[in-house]
Amino acid sequence: MAEVKISDLEKKKQKLEEELVRIQGGIDKSIDEVKEGVSSNMDPKNIIRKYPLPVVGASLVVGFLLGKNRKNTERISSKNHNTYGVSDSGITRELKRVLAKKGLSLLLDYLDDKVASLKEKKRPSGD
Repeated sequence: MAEVKISDLEKKKQKLEEELVRIQGGIDKSIDEVKEGVSSNMDPKNIIRKYPLPVVGASLVVGFLLGKNRKNTERISSKNHNTYGVSDSGITRELKRVLAKKGLSLLLDYLDDKVASLKEKKRPSGD
């Protein structure tokens, strides 16, 4: 009788362990899906594609604020002239130029895609 109870308990234990493994696998799969979703939603390219105009507006505001701040620091640094300010301003200008070029390129790609999709919609279905 005691052996029957022990074997029944062992069977239940084994079933519970199998169910725990199955649940753990489901949880791992769900976590992987959430990670992939978050990483794809937080990708800068996807954000720019979803919200191109707000991104351009935000970058213009940031550029304006950085430019305004730079003008103020140039006035101060012109009084205290040093070689670091000169090289830093060259690097800053180049960085701004590259970022503006990249932003414009992404914006133009987005607009090209939108124009192409509008042309596809306007085409008759017989083409």
